[in-house]
Amino acid sequence: MLGMCSVYKIKEHSLIGGEIGAYIKRIAKETGRDFAVVRYNKLEVFCIIEFLSPRRDVFIDVMNLGKSLANFDYHKGCEFRQRVFKPLTCNETSRVLAENESSYLHERQDDNEAEGERLERVAMGE
Repeated sequence: MLGMCSVYKIKEHSLIGGEIGAYIKRIAKETGRDFAVVRYNKLEVFCIIEFLSPRRDVFIDVMNLGKSLANFDYHKGCEFRQRVFKPLTCNETSRVLAENESSYLHERQDDNEAEGERLERVAMGE
């Protein structure tokens, strides 16, 4: 659902105000972009969205908050600010993916070595 372009329909979406809405509007004012919090009525999921058109009828999902607004805590707020003010570039994304793959492969190699040592001890009768 994230990153997908949608058309705002009153029957399918509900705009949410409250403290989260006020926080989002402050960030929108800082950036000059049009953010809001929306509830997908059928899915019962809350999302932070950015309206792409001045008529506020087309939007894109920026962050999925799940089925409860209580999921929006300090860490989610920091993540949202990071996405808005300093999004990852393609090079950074590639680097992160390469590091994660390398870590995964090193863990597999360590596990394989540990299993080999265990099998040697079993073969010796320990």
